[in-house]
Order: sequence, then C-alpha cells, then structure tokens
Amino acid sequence: MASIKNLKKDINYIFGEVIYEANYKQLLKPDVDDDKVESIIDEAVTAYEDFYKKINAGRKAENKKTYFKNLDEEINQSVKKMLDKIEAL
Repeated sequence: MASIKNLKKDINYIFGEVIYEANYKQLLKPDVDDDKVESIIDEAVTAYEDFYKKINAGRKAENKKTYFKNLDEEINQSVKKMLDKIEAL
C-alpha cells in the first residue's frame, strides 16, 4: 500500500489533470457546450473532495490494505468515466 501522503498527492495530480483536459478540450473545440465542460469540472472537484474524505476515513479502517486497494480502484474507475466524457465532447 502506498502511503496516505502519496495517495493524496496522486489524487491532487489526477483530478488536476482531468480539469486541465476538460479545459484544453474546450480551447481546442470552441463549439463544445460550455455547460458540459463545466459539469465535468464540477464532477471532478466533487469526486476529489469525496475521495479526500475517504482517504482520511481510511485511517480508521480495520483492514487498511484492502480499504485503500478498493479506494484506488474506485478512483481509477471514476477518472476513466470522466475522461470518457471528455473524449465524447
């Protein structure tokens, strides 16, 4: 299991990149609906906050290794869905 500190750094980076990609897509394709881009950015910010809370809650988990492994998979799935939405724009 990676350290909690590194996991927090990872979600900072990952969700920052999702927001960057959404903004970049908007710049490349001016005909993209701004509301859809803002929706994806809002979703990324909300997910970031939720995962940050889950990381902090994981400190009290009985089986930390399993908890953080499942959390890591959940983060990856969430990011993949957001990136798929960005690609569909």
